Amino acid sequence: MQISRLIVKNFGPLKDIDILVPDFLCLIGKQATGKSTIAKLIAIFEDENFRNVKEKSIKDELEKYGMLNFLQNNSIIHFYKGVSLKKEISIGTNFHFEYNEGEEFRLNFKDIFKNKIKKLYLNDKFNKEEIKKYFEGLIFIDLYASKKVHPNIAEFYNLIDSSLVEPIVEEDLDKIFTMIEEVFEENGILVKYDSQYIPSERNFLHIIAENTLGLINNNVQIPKHLLEIGQEYEKALNVVNEVPLSLIDKKFKYKREGKISYVYHDKIKKINLLQSASGLQSILPIILLIEYAKTLKDNYYFNYVIEEPELNIYPETQSELMKYLVQNVFDFQESFQKKKMIITTHSPYILASINNMLLAFRKGQEKPKETSKIIKKKSWINPEFFNAYELKNGKSFRIMNDKIGQIKGNIIDKVTDGFSDEFDKLLSL
Repeated sequence: MQISRLIVKNFGPLKDIDILVPDFLCLIGKQATGKSTIAKLIAIFEDENFRNVKEKSIKDELEKYGMLNFLQNNSIIHFYKGVSLKKEISIGTNFHFEYNEGEEFRLNFKDIFKNKIKKLYLNDKFNKEEIKKYFEGLIFIDLYASKKVHPNIAEFYNLIDSSLVEPIVEEDLDKIFTMIEEVFEENGILVKYDSQYIPSERNFLHIIAENTLGLINNNVQIPKHLLEIGQEYEKALNVVNEVPLSLIDKKFKYKREGKISYVYHDKIKKINLLQSASGLQSILPIILLIEYAKTLKDNYYFNYVIEEPELNIYPETQSELMKYLVQNVFDFQESFQKKKMIITTHSPYILASINNMLLAFRKGQEKPKETSKIIKKKSWINPEFFNAYELKNGKSFRIMNDKIGQIKGNIIDKVTDGFSDEFDKLLSL
């Protein structure tokens, strides 16, 4: 698995945060406790544009997400991403970022390997065996991330080395690195990191998507991250023509007809999406963006950040949505996940649904057939890939019971306990 660590101090609502971010992260807490702040920071660091475009500063990205004013003189933001065999065992770091009281530092492991290779090759007495190790490291990052195996790395390196003609200059090596990326991209090995931040304001995406160009040209004051996801949603509308909505109702389906999106309630009855129920307008952007990603030929490593998936939908539908997300984002029968997902939630039903899927994975190891009749195997959550935190008073508190691989029961219960206490007091009057 690829696991990350995020440390944040004195940044907006966050006072002292230190969390491990596996492939699936759940953040809970009351309003204004910093759930979205953490989710947005992870969205920034998991995106190719920030990792590889050196001209993009953290302040540019914070401004895009409306968080620039969160920075203080003593703000600290650290993000470390590595490849791990288990949550506690790291076998490498492929991205490293630090912001300390105004100073920014970032390190991409690919750049380290490239710089080492350049330094060794440009030395008059270079050691080819040492260079070969760094080439293997450079190649391994993408091979591991794409779950592919190169048939013969040593032969591949020899081919690269033989193509270089002395005297070797830096431009020659840059061409080699570009050639490797082009070969890997053609063979589906080069991994592109892309964050998709699906906000709580997603009901407006359908309106934004139809008018993105006009909004940009007229400099309408809409947050940049909303415009970005609006552009992605516009692509989804143009590509995904039809999707069943069985998680809402077995008869329901989404269908794009010309420039208009419809929700069919049966084979004949349909309604314009813009005039449909708020729950449908909330759930469809999530589904369409995920379905659109399936059509892409490029080897993207998507990081989905979904704010409050429970918005405007019935508890049973919340559970069905979570099953859909797990089934379509992850493959927990594999030892490596190509996608990540972060959700922020207030809903005890979302937490209960996640716990059921975590339990299904454990029970499924003993009784797979019986378990899959209750929850389909593709919706089981492997607890090794999952983590959950509660945000409170500017701090993070891990809420997992590792013995049983589930979210602690008292976290779910305490949401409803307050209502029960009120009810009991009223009855006793």
